[in-house]
Amino acid sequence: MNWLTRLAPLALLGLPVLGCRSEPGVDDEVGASEETTSADTTATTSADTTTATSDDTTSGGDEIVGLDLMTRLAGLWTGPATMTPLGTFEPMNMDLRAADGHMLFSRADLDAENSLRFGFVIETHGGQDVLVYRNGGYFQGVLRDSRTALVEHVPVDAQGQGSWRFCSVTAEGCNYIDARFELDDADHLVFDVKVKGQQHVYWLAERIETRTLPDPFPVDTSSQGPGDAPFPAMPTLRTTVSWQDPLTEAADVWVFLSVNSCPLMGLCDFSRSLRGTAEVGATSIELVHDQIHAGSYRGNAVLDRNRNLEATLFPGSGDAVTIPNQSVTVDPMGESTVQLFTLVEL
Repeated sequence: MNWLTRLAPLALLGLPVLGCRSEPGVDDEVGASEETTSADTTATTSADTTTATSDDTTSGGDEIVGLDLMTRLAGLWTGPATMTPLGTFEPMNMDLRAADGHMLFSRADLDAENSLRFGFVIETHGGQDVLVYRNGGYFQGVLRDSRTALVEHVPVDAQGQGSWRFCSVTAEGCNYIDARFELDDADHLVFDVKVKGQQHVYWLAERIETRTLPDPFPVDTSSQGPGDAPFPAMPTLRTTVSWQDPLTEAADVWVFLSVNSCPLMGLCDFSRSLRGTAEVGATSIELVHDQIHAGSYRGNAVLDRNRNLEATLFPGSGDAVTIPNQSVTVDPMGESTVQLFTLVEL
């Protein structure tokens, strides 16, 4: 099973393939004016659980229930995503950082047409300002976007345990999308999603790197829209990967970006990865990371001649790799560029 097939549930790891609307264009987002939450999406909980009702969601107009989830999730998380419709995916890496002063964001890519995005932000739904979990991305080139609002929250206790439950902002509410984030402690997370009552993904994630957020974060508790706002503008990285001899057969080319120095594949805690296909006769390829966090990275590229890296997670005989951990800098805005040369033949 190749990663393109396997990404179908990953694009859904939050759900978009099962019924999320398709965007009219690449740069457009789903308009949530058609998906306004109704009162019946608010769940009833036990006495020790905060329910995100109109009385509890705000206090004095500026206190949002469950907002600490954003600061608690900052970091690079990795772990197996299991119980998806197409099996287990290990690992799934999500690098959660501030996209701007209001949104916590991460993105994982397979290629230019397939990706997964997480976003946490304050929006207005059903007349209330609430914490929203946005999930979506590109699936076979079609942009999708699902919004869920916080409906239940168990505050974090002395052991670091707490939970946040998000349900669809559509009229179907929790009966459509039911997504739960549960912290076992500060660095261990369970992401449990059901779609239409069926288990959709179960991600056991560990934080392996920390990230610094603005203080405070978000910078204020103002709503970022009624549910039709696009994602914040973010930088782009264009990477040119080159090799000496023209290809006699098509090959996969991978770029792996990590914050810290990274050994060869299979042992890498990468922040972002991306695959492209180089055609016969090619000596280079351009790969573009959209919506990437600004900052310094270590870049590693692999020319995967036998196209099996997705299965082995390690380059093999005949493949070519770059000198490890090339310096890559992503500017705060606009497009940054870097060139990586695969000088080492295996």
